Amino acid sequence: MTSGDQLATQVQELLSRAARAYAGNANAQMYLHDQLKQLDGPLRLAVAGAPNTGKSTLVNALIGENLAPVEHAGATGFFTWYLDGPQLRAHLCPQNAAPYEAKLRSAATGLQLIGPAEPTSPDHDTGADGIDQVIVELPSRGLRHTHFLDTPGLPPADTAPDIATRVLHEADAVLFLSRTLAPADLRRLPPARGIWAAATLPIHTVVVLNRADETAGGRVDALLAAKQVARRRRREPDLAAVCQDVVAVSALLGHAARTLRHDEFAALKILADQPRTALDPHLLSTDRFLAPGHATALDEQRRRQLVDRLGLTGIRLATTLVRSGCHDPSALAESLLRHSGLAELQAVIADLFSARRSVLKARTALLGVEELVHREPCSQRAYLLTQLERVVSNAHEFREMRLLAALRTGRAGLPADTAAEARRLAGGEGTSVFERLGLSAETPPDRLWSEADTKAERWRSQSRQAQSGRHRQSAQVVVRSCEAILHQLG
Repeated sequence: MTSGDQLATQVQELLSRAARAYAGNANAQMYLHDQLKQLDGPLRLAVAGAPNTGKSTLVNALIGENLAPVEHAGATGFFTWYLDGPQLRAHLCPQNAAPYEAKLRSAATGLQLIGPAEPTSPDHDTGADGIDQVIVELPSRGLRHTHFLDTPGLPPADTAPDIATRVLHEADAVLFLSRTLAPADLRRLPPARGIWAAATLPIHTVVVLNRADETAGGRVDALLAAKQVARRRRREPDLAAVCQDVVAVSALLGHAARTLRHDEFAALKILADQPRTALDPHLLSTDRFLAPGHATALDEQRRRQLVDRLGLTGIRLATTLVRSGCHDPSALAESLLRHSGLAELQAVIADLFSARRSVLKARTALLGVEELVHREPCSQRAYLLTQLERVVSNAHEFREMRLLAALRTGRAGLPADTAAEARRLAGGEGTSVFERLGLSAETPPDRLWSEADTKAERWRSQSRQAQSGRHRQSAQVVVRSCEAILHQLG
């Protein structure tokens, strides 16, 4: 049983019915065709959040390149897609004209667009204010199955809902960045859209406590303190209601780790070779570290480059790691990546988003159909909404994703000795029958049936004997997963 295959088939059928219902409406037909095409496409992952939360830096860290932000005519803050392609190139999409290719130039702060590759027609608006979005292509293994969307800073959703709504229009999943996890930040989260959206919450969102190196005053243990905050907050109802998980990350440090150069390692080694009593006073503040007369062999320019790449907390951590045994660039990069929290975030993306790509894309298509039906009512409006409700209410895949999120964060209410089996049966370690049952691919069908039947009965008993509502609800989801396995084997 591959999670999402049955749901994807049902969504395709719904899209086909909708296309027939909108025969003669060219715009609706094109919209539905795009929704159908996206079902088989890469995961579309948006990086969103309040201004100055490090969105572009996190995009760079996840891709492993220095690409974001994209600047054009002195302006930034565009909706910018990063896709896999044969070569580095960019297309500008004006608000009221056809897209056109623009030349790119690498800069210390990202990419600069320096105008169209060819003369444009008079109706092209090449000014920054006229750009609707930018599409950047580059050869990248990391972009083959996931496309990233770097978004402008989100205002509170109740003051400018259009930007937040657009994120949900264009993305299958969202990394929402916050520096503090304060309620004012959480109100910027893209709101659920559609009557049935609540039934699929919060499977499409992970909250990222970014700039974690600035926690606790930027002390050397700042990253550890931020991770403790994230683990504590992920259990709280206000966050549990809007996201699958909360992860603490220093995108700046993660990006530096993935792109660490030999000359940067050499500079950090020079600092680490100094006695701590001589170096530590200069690491109390950025001003002290950059002040003239610094008693190291590093000139001011190299010190400034280290601050830009790692931040002061990163420099403190890196010099400590070098002293502790990271004697080459690869060892230091690996340790910095682990401390930054980026490796944990990558695992969360793989587990909660990439492995469930078809489910998330089906969710996007379902919400798209509902939006079309309400925006442009047709004669079969009631029928389409009824079919939509049927698909959503029967989609066990959504329940499994919510259970997996609850298991990750300790909110499932299951005893520790059964949580691991619940995760496996719900598809957390793979969605085939063999992976769900924890058996080899050579297991004969009668053994598969017997194992699935035994597990189903054991989890029915768990459901009946549950001591709490959360325990009962989680057990019932596992029972349904076992029954789905039996149905497939039968």
